[in-house]
Amino acid sequence: MDDPRLKILEKLKETEDFVSGAQLAAELGVSREAVWKQVKLLQAMGFPITAKPRRGYRLEGWPDRLFPAAVLPLLRGKWGRPYHYYPQLQSTNEILKQMAASLPEGAVVVAEEQTGGKGRRGRSWHSPPGGIWFSLLLRPAVHPLALLSLPLVLSLAALQSLSGFFPELDWALKWPNDILCRGKKLGGVLVEVAAETEQVHWAVVGVGINVNIPFFPPELEGRATSLELCRGKKSCRPYLLAAILKRAEELYSLWCREGFTPLAEDYQALFLYRGRRVRVEEEGRIWEGKAEGVDEKGRLVLRLDDGSLRFLLGGEVTLREV
Repeated sequence: MDDPRLKILEKLKETEDFVSGAQLAAELGVSREAVWKQVKLLQAMGFPITAKPRRGYRLEGWPDRLFPAAVLPLLRGKWGRPYHYYPQLQSTNEILKQMAASLPEGAVVVAEEQTGGKGRRGRSWHSPPGGIWFSLLLRPAVHPLALLSLPLVLSLAALQSLSGFFPELDWALKWPNDILCRGKKLGGVLVEVAAETEQVHWAVVGVGINVNIPFFPPELEGRATSLELCRGKKSCRPYLLAAILKRAEELYSLWCREGFTPLAEDYQALFLYRGRRVRVEEEGRIWEGKAEGVDEKGRLVLRLDDGSLRFLLGGEVTLREV
């Protein structure tokens, strides 16, 4: 963290009291005038920093923007570096796929707005300003077939992060990749990979979370929601993004070592349709039965009306409650 502005933010974030300019200058190895100039730049970026003579500087809050200075000081794991930020993009996944060959695992691309965001099966994803739209580069040393459960791992991580901030809300997971709040879609995960028969070169994981979005187009109103609509107020997106990256890194590390099995129980507990009758469309065929849950490979386990079990893969089906 060589940027002096980030170092100043780290120091101010450690206390609710004022920090003197002399103390900041001594810890950064610069002059008090240099500290003052950096604080002015931070204020211009949107950081609410109060400056008082003979007392110093105090951080009064945190901006709801996803530029590097607002996110990097909050990161607590390895992921999120390098951090590529754009005010607007067509698709974070597309940009990261183009850059994948030259970036390390854990690199992210973040946008304030996507003009061509996409979800599963090529569907468009409404990505206006106010959401969290990012893509994450992974290089898992696993067999390509193991990637079938990766969307479940990342959606579980995102939900656990969000529910940690807002446990009062009604959370659920819709297999294989949707995050629900109060029964409506609040977020989702899209995994795209470059792999051969026995080797994964990389996986780009796109994550979209509806955060400070006060309304949706008419065609989405009945199906989509946001944290702002569920809570009745706005949330600080940098803190949410940092928490999602930290939890995703933890669950991913476990998944790389032991597969989906140690995560299956937590996923089952949040699985919306477990024990309920559902209809599944798979490559033009329709199956109806009871959703028993998800197995150790991340497959949906469907008990058909004749009592037999069918194991369905996340990339090939749509799920609707009957």
